Amino acid sequence: MKWLLTRGRKYGSAQRYEAWLARLDIQSTVIQPGGHLPGTLINYSALLLTGGGDVNPMLYGAKRAPETADIDDRRDQTELNLIGMFISAGKPVFAVCRGIQILNVALRGRLIQHVPGLPAVGDEEHRKIGDTDSMHGLDLVKDTRFAAALESIRDVNSAHHQSLDPDFVGNNLRVAARSPSGVVEAVESVETSPVLLGVQWHPERMPFEHPASSGLLRYMQELASRIGG
Repeated sequence: MKWLLTRGRKYGSAQRYEAWLARLDIQSTVIQPGGHLPGTLINYSALLLTGGGDVNPMLYGAKRAPETADIDDRRDQTELNLIGMFISAGKPVFAVCRGIQILNVALRGRLIQHVPGLPAVGDEEHRKIGDTDSMHGLDLVKDTRFAAALESIRDVNSAHHQSLDPDFVGNNLRVAARSPSGVVEAVESVETSPVLLGVQWHPERMPFEHPASSGLLRYMQELASRIGG
């Protein structure tokens, strides 16, 4: 089983994800922003969209907020192309942090450009504190496949300032988990095919024994295995 893994401008940004996948013997190939797209997906079981900077708000029809930064148009376009390719091929698309955001945008959803500015969030922290990820609770959405498979998750880490706009969730996506204040923390495809699954937290940076890390990865592996190579 080999997954295609996206990354930011620096290769080092992908190494933690590669090590996370390797915990379950999942092989991966990394594609850089603007990199050569594969001519066929026959060698790949799934796509994993990873974390990084902000998605260009022009892609969802919004003006750039002052807090929006670290935009990489080449990465946006590479990932949008890959999402289209994997969906067309009927292969799973998984997403982490920035990944869930570009997935939502690809499916005509929108983003909130600065979560800390939302009154409803209050003192619930979603950004890093120094070099340490924040932690907050997780509320699973009843009657979703995600909640049924990962009911043991009670809290997650957090290191982001943007999120999905709950009023503009992408086509064929539904919210599967929220933070206690209502920030979207996970989405899944409404239909069982194609398989689409994204989380806002960073499972690759959590202790692997935590269900939000190992449990999530095992669930992703199971979903990818159902589809086949």
